[in-house]
Amino acid sequence: MSQNAGPLLRREFQQADESVSQETAAITAETVLKALAQGSPQAAGCHIMLHGNLGAGKTTWVRAFLRACGITGRIKSPSFSIVESYDTTIGGHLVPIHHLDFYRQSSPETWQAGGLRDLMAEPAILLIEWPERARGLPPADIDVWIDWAAEVTGEAPRRITIAFYQRANGISLAPQLSAWTERVARF
Repeated sequence: MSQNAGPLLRREFQQADESVSQETAAITAETVLKALAQGSPQAAGCHIMLHGNLGAGKTTWVRAFLRACGITGRIKSPSFSIVESYDTTIGGHLVPIHHLDFYRQSSPETWQAGGLRDLMAEPAILLIEWPERARGLPPADIDVWIDWAAEVTGEAPRRITIAFYQRANGISLAPQLSAWTERVARF
């Protein structure tokens, strides 16, 4: 759950297949990149928390998000490494992107002792899977919930819910949300 007040926008996609998941991720990535380009990417960053059961499609969503940010080559799941880092360029500035996965954390405080505190404080795009398994994370700019739309697993349709927030000293997503809404209206 987010540490923010109510969302600026919350949208649910019922019966989402893999292509809808990938397209919503790409549209969300483009929205984040535009918002960072309009502000100072060196001043804020974007914190995206991904929630859902094991195998629901969080990493698939992240891969599509990273591809839309211009990341090429192999995109590995950080399930065992905890973090995989990438870089993108926004307005001539290099912006780090960190994909974190806390599924295997033995204690909610482990990430702090593991040297990730500095990484969380830098102006970067953070994509965090299993945030509920860690304590003391920065508040989200975007929460993404992915789960099966029915009581089945595997390739069954998903239900994806995306909520956008305005956190103190955070990225300003509000000016981009009407365009995001228009682009995802077909789903």
